[in-house]
Amino acid sequence: MKIYKILSIFLVVPLIFINQLFSQNEITGHYYYHNDINQPVEDINVKLYDLNNNLITSVTTNADGEFTFSGIDYGDYIISAEISEESFGVDLYDAMLVFWAAHGWIELTEVEFAASDVDADGEVDMWDFHLIFVEYLIQGNPFPGGDWAFQDIPITLEPTRSVIVYTQNAWATSRGDVEGEWDPSGRDIDLFSTDYYILSKTDKQETTKFAIASSFEGELNGFDLSLVYPIDKINIISISGPDENFNYSVDNESGIIRANWLNQSRETSSVSGDRLFVIEVAANQSEQIENGEIVGLLPGGLLIDNENNKLNNTEIKLPLLENEQLTNVDVSAYPNPVVSNLKFNVSTTSEFSQASLEIYDLSGKKVVGINNIEIHDGEQEILVNTEGLLPGNYVYSFSFIGEGEKNIRGHFVKSK
Repeated sequence: MKIYKILSIFLVVPLIFINQLFSQNEITGHYYYHNDINQPVEDINVKLYDLNNNLITSVTTNADGEFTFSGIDYGDYIISAEISEESFGVDLYDAMLVFWAAHGWIELTEVEFAASDVDADGEVDMWDFHLIFVEYLIQGNPFPGGDWAFQDIPITLEPTRSVIVYTQNAWATSRGDVEGEWDPSGRDIDLFSTDYYILSKTDKQETTKFAIASSFEGELNGFDLSLVYPIDKINIISISGPDENFNYSVDNESGIIRANWLNQSRETSSVSGDRLFVIEVAANQSEQIENGEIVGLLPGGLLIDNENNKLNNTEIKLPLLENEQLTNVDVSAYPNPVVSNLKFNVSTTSEFSQASLEIYDLSGKKVVGINNIEIHDGEQEILVNTEGLLPGNYVYSFSFIGEGEKNIRGHFVKSK
């Protein structure tokens, strides 16, 4: 009898040890963009909280969007997430979807609702539409609710469950990206091709008006374009669009023009694609407006036809004043998209001896400035380190001086 009791004691001790060992569970799960398993989101900071909002631990998702918490006691928890990456993939079509949702014309999924609720007040309304349509696309302002939204995951670890606990797949979304078009590489919508039409002018013309148009001659329900202009050569006098739903902004520091319009009714649109909006410009210091390209096109534009389809194979028509010096200097940027080292191939004549280079993001902030670049006749390569730039679209501006003066602008995409 005594031997039996002793054996019982020795049997209980291992059971207590095993129970304590198995109480140290693992929790593992994934974050996918808009619940698309083909779009895992890397570098998310995933946090584990108890029900009193005390932080237990945090981990970072890997390239597969996977996270794992190890050594977790039994109990009730909430998993939440955040990321430092800026939002991408927001365009006019997203604004249109939010407009429809605010009027009750469409229903949103849970992740679409979170993407639409850019002020994070728990509602999708006309203020969210305004924040995307005007504040973000035209003014370049960030969303009040932050750049990203994530699905919180409640989880309970019980002694009867296995050591490794798999959570439900969770969604992540860049705010404003209702369609879910974000790309982890940071690349944006492709640039529309450009066509030029000759703009006539008189010798003593003080101002010049010209139309921004497209090769699509049918009716549109919306457009969103960004342009650049030479700030040292011209002033923007006015910009006019189809009606009161037209918005624009002009940044005199970076020379960036943003303009958009959306048909905000269920009535048939009367806006034709062959005439989007009109810009009036004047030469600086009362000088005659120079020949050549007046404005250039930036990436990320969008046209929506009257059946709410995105127009892809469409040219944007810009004005061109004839110029005998157009072939005197040429600049190309490669690779484009670029990761860390952007190369400018410059081909010019001996007319130019020096140049300066400035690079702006699409908010108008100058991120690179290089002066006193020596320019020689023929071809040369100028290298710029872009490793420190955030993924997205950028505008570069070269100013060449010497016997003559020339300004060339272009764009490139910084990849992750």
